[in-house]
Amino acid sequence: MMKNLKKQLLTRYKNLKIKYKLIVFILILLLVCLFFIILGFQYAFNTYDEQIYRKSSQVLIMSSNRIEDELKNIEDVTFKVATDSVIQNALTDSNKSLSKYEKFRIEQEIWEKLTSYIGSENYIQSIHLFNQDGKEFRAGRAPSKHLYNHKGDLIKNAEDGDGGNIWMSLESSKDTIFSSREIRSYKRLKFENLGTLIVEVRLDKIVKDLSSVSENEGFIAMSKGEDIFFVEDPTIDLSSLQLGASDPQGYKIERLFGRSHFVTYSKSSYMDWTYWSVIPFETMFAKVTMIKYIVIILFLTITTFAIFLVVRFSKRITNPIENLVSAMKFVQRGDFKVTDTYTPSQYHDEVGILHQNFFLMIERINSLIKENYEKQLLIKDTEFKALQSQINPHFLYNALESINWLAKINQQQQISQMVESLGFLLRNAISIQDDVITVREEVKMVEHYVTIQRYRFEERLEFSLSVDETAMDCSLPKLVIQPLVENAINYGLEMMVEPCKIHVSVVKDGDYVHIVVEDNGTGMDKEQLEKVRKGEMKTRGTGIGLRNIDSRIKFVFGSDYGIQIDSELSKGTKVSITIPYQKRWDYVQNAIG
Repeated sequence: MMKNLKKQLLTRYKNLKIKYKLIVFILILLLVCLFFIILGFQYAFNTYDEQIYRKSSQVLIMSSNRIEDELKNIEDVTFKVATDSVIQNALTDSNKSLSKYEKFRIEQEIWEKLTSYIGSENYIQSIHLFNQDGKEFRAGRAPSKHLYNHKGDLIKNAEDGDGGNIWMSLESSKDTIFSSREIRSYKRLKFENLGTLIVEVRLDKIVKDLSSVSENEGFIAMSKGEDIFFVEDPTIDLSSLQLGASDPQGYKIERLFGRSHFVTYSKSSYMDWTYWSVIPFETMFAKVTMIKYIVIILFLTITTFAIFLVVRFSKRITNPIENLVSAMKFVQRGDFKVTDTYTPSQYHDEVGILHQNFFLMIERINSLIKENYEKQLLIKDTEFKALQSQINPHFLYNALESINWLAKINQQQQISQMVESLGFLLRNAISIQDDVITVREEVKMVEHYVTIQRYRFEERLEFSLSVDETAMDCSLPKLVIQPLVENAINYGLEMMVEPCKIHVSVVKDGDYVHIVVEDNGTGMDKEQLEKVRKGEMKTRGTGIGLRNIDSRIKFVFGSDYGIQIDSELSKGTKVSITIPYQKRWDYVQNAIG
């Protein structure tokens, strides 16, 4: 029965349209996600609750440590007072028979000393010194009446401490705590009793200044044994609090004042005290509970909104697919003008990209058909023009040779030299046998080219050539130096009236050959130079450009080599080329390798 039902459901799902399949699938996915999210949130909140428990314990420990640090500082003050030589001498003298002036001097010395010590501590209410005769010396603010009511108990505790510091709390005083210590003479190590030091400390002020306590609505309490001797809020009755705790620290939930409270405790290693932190449970976890409800409501809202979006989303996917299927049917029938009747999807998702690529493919097919037709026409036209313009190069060379001999017969030496140089340049330019030649051959082409240009510009052209003999056999691409000299003439010499100096140097330096073509022409500003370097400068000529030369050098020798252009306005231009020193056979071996 279940098997048949499952089979029927699967069959019905498979026969659904794509958009309904998406809706059903995403709904199931949302329900599964909801289940796992609820589990995850439950685990997260439980973990968060535990973290709050631990955090509260840590905060209480930090607070107790800060309280005890302050008490230790005050204990250090009492030790300094007890061992102060001025105070010891004054107490010793105060037990003698003295004049009124001497007594006043002693009282003044003790008061000044006590005042200096009390000034360094904000939590000391008052300091009291009692000599053996019971005479009191004090400094600080007005003492509480509880000190004098329990003066005997405080002095007795100091005697039991045998010179050490003793902390004592009074049941009648919930805000203060008292430090008592015997003052003994350390002269000649007799340790005679000189008197008793009692310090009244504002415990409530120490607790109040703890910043961590102000973060919640709880309060701190302190107990010794089964007695609570300090409560941050004196109006609160903690008699119902269970004070028994065997562990050094921990937490528990107790019902106080008709409400549940989160109680953490920590026992002190400094004194026989236990610190308590009491926080109303609902105050502590109110935000967590509120977040739980907010998350549930938010998730239900998102789920409802997601269902709405799924329906819209499924239509956005299936509608373009249906349009695409219709367009494919037109193409299948040979109608490539479908782009005129269908608009591709403007979205950039997978369906949109499929839509755009299909229509782009149709446009390219149309473009290729048109381009192929135009190319066929161009090929036939080119073949026809090539047949019309075909000239035998030997006829051109023979004609130039005849002109040369005619010039020599008529004593026209200049014409003869120009014709010879022109013939040499044409032979090397038209020849396609060698793409890579030697520096010697390239320099010879430059010399013939300059010969022709000298007859044209006469004294305006001052050309000089400096070639290292050891670099003559180095291989380089054909037509590298000559176009640079031509550029120097076109953009340097032709733009100025004064004579233009063009210098070409070829120097071998170790495994490298440096070629430099420089002129003192008009030069370029920084903007023009940057355009030339990027190949964005529009040229006037129709010859071989700098980018062409740079590309051929990189193609032959690698991307580490090429052209470097430097220029300064009104000072000239310098074009530098660095290539590796390779002879023709080395180049052939590298090319084969």
